[in-house]
Amino acid sequence: MLFWLPTGAVVLVWLCGLAVALAQPPHPRKRVSLLALAAIGIAAIGVSGWEQENRFQTGTRLDEVWTRLGDVKGLPALPAGASPAETVEAVASAIEGLTTKISALQNQLASNQEKSQARAITSENAAKLVEALRQAGNHRVVISCVPGDVEAYGYANQVATLLRQAGWDALGPETTTIFGEGAGMGISLYVRSGTAPPDTAKLLVDGLSRANIPYQSGIMPSDAIPDAATVELFVGHKA
Repeated sequence: MLFWLPTGAVVLVWLCGLAVALAQPPHPRKRVSLLALAAIGIAAIGVSGWEQENRFQTGTRLDEVWTRLGDVKGLPALPAGASPAETVEAVASAIEGLTTKISALQNQLASNQEKSQARAITSENAAKLVEALRQAGNHRVVISCVPGDVEAYGYANQVATLLRQAGWDALGPETTTIFGEGAGMGISLYVRSGTAPPDTAKLLVDGLSRANIPYQSGIMPSDAIPDAATVELFVGHKA
């Protein structure tokens, strides 16, 4: 009940003033002075009491907010006798921490949603690839992907289908680990090590670029490619 001390002090001062006024000898304005003093004292007590009650209610609400925040975040209890200003600062700090945590969770959720979306070639880009490769005539290419990855297989199958639509001899998709199992957004092109890349590889790079289809920069050599004429398109795990 210490928060009522200021109001108690006002009451005490008012009573002392009233006692002094009553002890004065009679005079024409004594009654008016007593009435004025009584009115002023009552008003002062009312204002002081309202202010203290308001502070008490504010502190109670802040303590309740802090308790609820503590239930959510596991915050420690406020020190005994914390002032409203200290409570406000603590609550503001707690809310800021929660906001940061929510923002991090939202970013993580967005990242997970992006990873869960399967790679796909838009109809517009697919048409550009088919048109570019059809003009180059018939070429043989092997399409492969990492094993056990449904998303990678689906993307590799889409690429193989577009190559066949362009009139190419597209084999696959096959599953293999000879090119590793690292993650990557684009398609990797492999040719036989120690030989110059065949025209097929250059045509594929040009077609993928025109169609704005992601692929790993450069044509990579590999001893796993059986001959100089074979080009293999490999789809790894989604990054």
